[in-house]
Amino acid sequence: MPTTETLDSRRDGPVLRLTLSRPDVLNAIDGRMLVELRHALREAERDGTRAVVIDAAGDRAFSAGIDVAYVKDLTGLEVREVARELHRTFSALRTSPLPIVAAIDGLCLGAGLELAISCDFMLATRRSRFGLPNIHRGIPAIVEAALLPFAIGIQGAREMSLTGTNWSAEKAERRGLVTALHDPEVFETEVSAYAARLAEHAPVAVALQKEILHKWITTDLESAIDFSINSVVLAFGTRDQQARMGAFLERP
Repeated sequence: MPTTETLDSRRDGPVLRLTLSRPDVLNAIDGRMLVELRHALREAERDGTRAVVIDAAGDRAFSAGIDVAYVKDLTGLEVREVARELHRTFSALRTSPLPIVAAIDGLCLGAGLELAISCDFMLATRRSRFGLPNIHRGIPAIVEAALLPFAIGIQGAREMSLTGTNWSAEKAERRGLVTALHDPEVFETEVSAYAARLAEHAPVAVALQKEILHKWITTDLESAIDFSINSVVLAFGTRDQQARMGAFLERP
């Protein structure tokens, strides 16, 4: 991976781990981080990676949100372009053929929460906190915050966006935002094991399932079902499908 300013990376077999590395500003998101995340993801999609973990440096925050220094002096039109840049990056995560795990330890706020919910799974420590503090800064929550009603229902999305109150990790799990919670001392082990299990699945099946899931939430019901029916054709006849179904039938 090329030298980056905001990300660290390491590989564990087929799993690529990308670490948000701006701990001095609680891993706040700026323009450089958005570009580097997209570049790293594109490279991972070409180099045989089977799963991606996105975590963060330090134990205080996954990401505290957008870097205020990055946006505070912009004009309205410039801010709109920043929002579009956020969407480009978060959409790349949602639509990537690779399964992506957000590993959250600490604060996960604003654009940091939008980044996390754009991943396929959110694993978190019990000391993590989740929220949309935008309303306290005089601005609404936008961009991939639009996914929140799918995850936590409209009432939960209203609570988060209109009150700006942070949710505990336990509440986030109870309301369906977080996939699983772990104690900090075992978090690294649990995340690695989860990603390794994802990497065992057939890549074509995973890519198709992610595309189908995207259609489920972005199109009408009948179109989504029709798309999924047509998509399954692409999986049949692949080497993975033949081998895995054959192994299933051969079980004692």
